[in-house]
Amino acid sequence: MKKIIFSIYNDNVDQNSISTNSYKLDQFRKYSKQLEQAQRDYAAKCNADYMLHRLDITDYTELQFAKIRQLETYAEKYDQVLYLDFDVVPHKRAENIFDVYGDTLAIYSSHEHIEPRELKWFIEKDTFDSQNRYCKAAAKNSMLIIDNCQPSLKIYNTGVFYGSSKVLKQLHFDKRLIELKELLDEAKDDSLYPDNISKNFSYNNEVFVTYLIERYNISCDDMNIQWNYILDGFQTEPPDTAYFIHHVNKSFEISFPEKL
Repeated sequence: MKKIIFSIYNDNVDQNSISTNSYKLDQFRKYSKQLEQAQRDYAAKCNADYMLHRLDITDYTELQFAKIRQLETYAEKYDQVLYLDFDVVPHKRAENIFDVYGDTLAIYSSHEHIEPRELKWFIEKDTFDSQNRYCKAAAKNSMLIIDNCQPSLKIYNTGVFYGSSKVLKQLHFDKRLIELKELLDEAKDDSLYPDNISKNFSYNNEVFVTYLIERYNISCDDMNIQWNYILDGFQTEPPDTAYFIHHVNKSFEISFPEKL
């Protein structure tokens, strides 16, 4: 079985996106060697190839699309493929993910439910944005509803994305991308959701990937949270059971406490 782990790194992404800023880019530059080595070490542990792609794509959205395209490209040459965001640090205790998930897709999903009272407050205060996971789930659901498909509360986090070649080839993400954008545009204009939510619908790899999996009933395991344990403004310390630590907050010193 041919296996590969890959990541994508660009420390010059446009800072117009709410997903990036000068602090985050500086943190990547400061810890890039440690981040790459941690991923390389895990690949060696799994007897997998490793590739770090340094892409000259400054648009954040296009950079996110590039990782899905690359998954499909590697599926032509490898039996099993694992993508890791460059801010994902595999812990030394991590099991071999290729043995765990085998011949399927595996992605961590969240179920974006907001209580009606809270939702009313968020809408009135207009606190949503395009990266809000509830808005992403709403965008995906609006696309599914147009296609007369059953909506769900689910949205996948593609920061850790595992797939066998057989199942990755069923996505046809790149082939369908224009169609996906057109459907999202239609969903934005004709949505069941309030304007303060639908105005935040935007082209997004997680929206599109979740839509494709649900729309075409593609086999996908919901990855255990230990494979994509997200550190953000709410969770700031990983538990001892975490395998992959996803530093959304870019506090890499948690994984690399030694002085640089």
